[in-house]
Amino acid sequence: MSQHYDNITKFITVDNPEPFAELILGYQNVTVLENLATEQITLKAAEADSALKVQFPDEIAIIHNEFQTHDSQEPMPYRIAGYNGFFIREHRLNVYSSVVYLHPQAGRNDPGFYEYVGHGCEYKLKYRVIRLIEIDGQSILEAQIPSLLPLTPLMKPSQGMSSTRWLDRCIDATSAAPVDTQTKDILLTSLGVIGSLVHDLNMLRQLLSGSLIRDFPLIQEFLREERERGIERGIERGIERGQIIGVRNSTLELLSQRFQKDDVQDVKQTLDDIEDLELLMQLLKAAPKVESLAEFKSLLNEQENNDE
Repeated sequence: MSQHYDNITKFITVDNPEPFAELILGYQNVTVLENLATEQITLKAAEADSALKVQFPDEIAIIHNEFQTHDSQEPMPYRIAGYNGFFIREHRLNVYSSVVYLHPQAGRNDPGFYEYVGHGCEYKLKYRVIRLIEIDGQSILEAQIPSLLPLTPLMKPSQGMSSTRWLDRCIDATSAAPVDTQTKDILLTSLGVIGSLVHDLNMLRQLLSGSLIRDFPLIQEFLREERERGIERGIERGIERGQIIGVRNSTLELLSQRFQKDDVQDVKQTLDDIEDLELLMQLLKAAPKVESLAEFKSLLNEQENNDE
């Protein structure tokens, strides 16, 4: 997550933790005792987004929250299991975890648990999967809890309300928040950054008050970081695609050196239909070992049957 999001989530979960804890838990009787350090000293450094030590009526526990703009590249169940292990070992307290997905398309495939059973052992971890688009935004606007208002542009709008009208209503409610001018600027700027995930930047520029125009460089910087992340993902996909094409060509070249080139062309189309890099590597290794092209074709046929 970008530094801009880090600053916003810290404002929501650290500076104003109790309203957010109550929203996530759906439970009103929570007292936040302490904001906990989240950095883990491991072979590969990792840091959770938010961890709060809280007082429930019947226990002191940890509320752990992860914010995701989009789906995680690393499977989320593994991440949550790692964070839970760290907090349990460090604090000897129960840990209640939530993953908060900001973008409306994110989090649809998060199972909300990690488990395994075998060899006399059993492990099961369940965590909350919270998608902002599934939260009734109007109820948050009516509650007028300032620290939650920046999240409302990504929540579910009132029935039948257009995207532009909903964003306008969120900005109006935030502008009317019962806070001082400096805090209101923070709220509106945060709303602009978070809202830019799904709402048009020009529309945000028109709807936000003129005094906030000076903060649009922050939003532009955030969008630049998001584009760079997209470019990085594109580069990764491009590298993998290049590997796939390279392995296919190498396989065909090896077969052409051993068998008639015209006959080898018969398997090219089948190879071109295979997108699994691991399988292509297996076929590449098999190419110099098969006794005949017919044997190689049988390997391809086995793959086609497995796919079916």
